[in-house]
Amino acid sequence: MYYDRIYRHVYYRVGPNDAEDVTQQVFFQAWRAFGRYRQTTAPFVAWLFTIAHNAIVSFYRRNKGAYSLDADIVERASEDRVEGPVETRMEHERARRAMALLKPDQQQVLAMRFLEDLTPRDISAALGKSEGSVRVIQHRALQELRRLMEREGAP
Repeated sequence: MYYDRIYRHVYYRVGPNDAEDVTQQVFFQAWRAFGRYRQTTAPFVAWLFTIAHNAIVSFYRRNKGAYSLDADIVERASEDRVEGPVETRMEHERARRAMALLKPDQQQVLAMRFLEDLTPRDISAALGKSEGSVRVIQHRALQELRRLMEREGAP
């Protein structure tokens, strides 16, 4: 039920080569810890994202690798213009490059908020931060993303 959301989140964080392994690890850890799960005001998926966050951190500690956002973004081609798909692809690429320059916590909050459609409350529960802190991170990340994209020539 939650596999696609967790996989997509992990994929954006670790890249295509390791996403399946890390996602499998997330669900294995959740299965092992399920007896300790306590229902709170945060939804079950926030608990899974917490496990995913910890698995991603562990992955990078083990591999000492660089952050990856080399995900294929689904294109929604414009039907009325031939240039639409090319422009969309170029805009997505600009956004991906700019997002890769953000701080890791900013990248994570933006991915959880806009790619996974989690609420600030759910993100705060998943990351162990206050809801206000998540909103500040999101705001600053969007400002920085806009600045980076404008510097690169995006409208």
